[in-house]
Order: sequence, then structure tokens, then C-alpha cells
Amino acid sequence: MDPILNICDSGIRVDPAELEKTLTLLEEAIDPDHREEVEVLQNDTFLFAEAGRIPVLVSTRNDVAHQSCKESGWPVFPFQRMWHDPAAMLLNELLSAYESVILKDDKVFTARPNLSQLFIPSFFGATGICSGSSLDDMPFINHVPPRDEIEKRIEQGIDIESSFMMEKYRAIIEKWKEIIAPYPRLSRWLHFALPDLQGPFNLYFLLRGSDAYIDLIDHPDLVDRLMKILTEIIAQTVNSLSAYLGETEKGYCWNYGYPGLFRNIDDNATLISREQYLRFVHPWNVQLMASCGGGIHHYCGDGRQIAGDIMSIPGVRGLNFGNPEKQDWDLVTRLSRETNTVLLWDRLIPSADLKKLPAQGLIVKAIVPDIETGRSYMKDLGRTA
Repeated sequence: MDPILNICDSGIRVDPAELEKTLTLLEEAIDPDHREEVEVLQNDTFLFAEAGRIPVLVSTRNDVAHQSCKESGWPVFPFQRMWHDPAAMLLNELLSAYESVILKDDKVFTARPNLSQLFIPSFFGATGICSGSSLDDMPFINHVPPRDEIEKRIEQGIDIESSFMMEKYRAIIEKWKEIIAPYPRLSRWLHFALPDLQGPFNLYFLLRGSDAYIDLIDHPDLVDRLMKILTEIIAQTVNSLSAYLGETEKGYCWNYGYPGLFRNIDDNATLISREQYLRFVHPWNVQLMASCGGGIHHYCGDGRQIAGDIMSIPGVRGLNFGNPEKQDWDLVTRLSRETNTVLLWDRLIPSADLKKLPAQGLIVKAIVPDIETGRSYMKDLGRTA
């Protein structure tokens, strides 16, 4: 049992022979020239340069919704199974690389230790549970200390470096390095990502629950105080782990490689007014991007009332939408051009429509039900493996 999620260790591990066989197949399929081309393409795109084409990432998994599509032919494991088995967790992360070598799409190879959104809440004493055993079940928080205990922890000082989550993250990365060491192409092109650190207001909500919205009106001083602490802890964690990984200028997540180190997740900000956002959230988002050398921003929901403010934050290179179907395309594309912020569009755009769009300021992640649909989509775009 662990102190955060209380997941029992079944003792079951990925068979070493099967792991070697699977990684050997991936290693032999990696095309170094294509990998170099993709990384240059994404880099140019995030700099808002006119690229040779719109980067297209084809995936059988919707990472934002934690939903897997049909069997891809690659071994994957439920959260409870991989929590105690770094090899299983790595194979889950390498599904996207497997898709990419088959489809020759524009993914940067990334792997993130999946430690759930409890990473930073656990610093404050939060614990969680993962009750389901299906592929798409994720942990959720089942206990958060009361406000007075949270404030007491803050007063005493929070030592993140010796925390369970920081130590587990580093242990997983070290094991991954050991696993991929015999595979030079995979070692060269796979980038390790930071854990899910959320963003200041998302973390505030995770610690306060629905009271977070009441606090904006009844306890603004508490909001200011806790948001300051959360912002500082995120920045400290980002910079500490980035230095550990040897990354000083670029961040990686969900097959993106972008200038800056941090991906700010800001879902709960879409549920408040623009005035509340500017008063309680925006200043900390600005500070966080400055502290981490920039990065990308994400939110689920509509968010049109704050999209322009987010894209105007210095250092925000891209905005990722968890619900692209709720966005006003004309609005976000105009804001994108005005601020040189790349749209990270997690939804398939029909090939005929995509061909008409300029190759600037857009990366499309096409979520497909299976590999064959992805192959057909890439063929329609005139791009075949």
C-alpha cells in the first residue's frame, strides 16, 4: 500500500521477454530522419513561423477525456496495474509513439509518469482512491484536510523535495532510463515529461471543492494567500524536476514539444466571470509563466470570456482546448493571430477543410477510433507511411 492512493501491489509485472520484444519492434520502426523533421516542424510551429505543413497528431486515445478507443495492437494497462510497475506505465506512454511510427504523423515522442492530479494536493495532505479496474479509470481525491490544517501546513513550510510523489516520480524516470538504455533510437527521441501539476486555480478547487467559488466572494483573502502559495509550489516543482531531467528551455507533454517548461491546466477558470478571473487567477498565471520560462495553457469547457486574456500572457506559446467543440473557431483563430499563440486543436478536422487552412499557428490532434481510420485520414491528407 502507498500513502497517497492506497493501491495494493499485486506483484504482477510486465514479462521481461515480452517487454524486450515489444520495445525492439518499436526501436526498429523509428525513422530518425522523420523524428528530426517532426521536431523541427513543431518547433517552427510553436514559434508561429510559417511551417511547411500543419502538424497533425493522430491518436486512438483521447488523453484529455481519459478515453481509449479500440484495440491498437499495443499493450496497455489500467491505472491500478501500472501504479506499481514502471514498465507497464512506460508501455502505456509509448502507445502514441507506436501509432506515430505506423502513421508517420507529427507527434514528438513523450512519456510522462502518470501520477494523477494528486501530485501537488498530496503536499497538503490530500489522498485519493482508484476504485475502478478498467483501462480508463483514473484516481480521484477522496480526502482533503480541512482549511485550518491546510493553513497549518503552510505555516510550517512544505518540503516538496522529500515528498512521496517527488521521490516516486524520480524513481520511475530512473527505471525508464534503465529500460530504454539498450534502444538507442528510442533513447534519443523519447522526451520525459513533467507529472500532472495542474494549475493554481485548479489546485485551489481540488483543495477546497465547491467552496472554491464561494471563497471568491466570502473569503478573498484566503484565495489570495493560497493562490500565492500554490503558484510558488508549482514553479518550484517545475524548475526542480526540469533541472533533474536536464531540460532548461523546452517542455514536453502529450506529444507536444514547446518553448518553456510548464503546461498550465486551468479548467475551473472557465466557470467564473472574466472579472473574477482577472482579479483572482490571471495574475498568478502570469507569474507562473514568468517563473517557468513560458509554456502552454489548457482548459476544458467554453472559456471564451478569458481566452484572449490567456493568449496575451507573456510566454504562453499555445492554448489547448479540452472541448474544441465548445469553442468559437472564428474568435480563437483571430486571437491566435493577434497574439502569436498556437491553437492546439484536439479534434479531427476533415481533410478537405484542413488543406484549406494556412500552415501557421495550428496543431491538430485527430482522435480516431482505430489505426485504420488514422491511416485513411493521413492518406486523405496526402501523407502516407
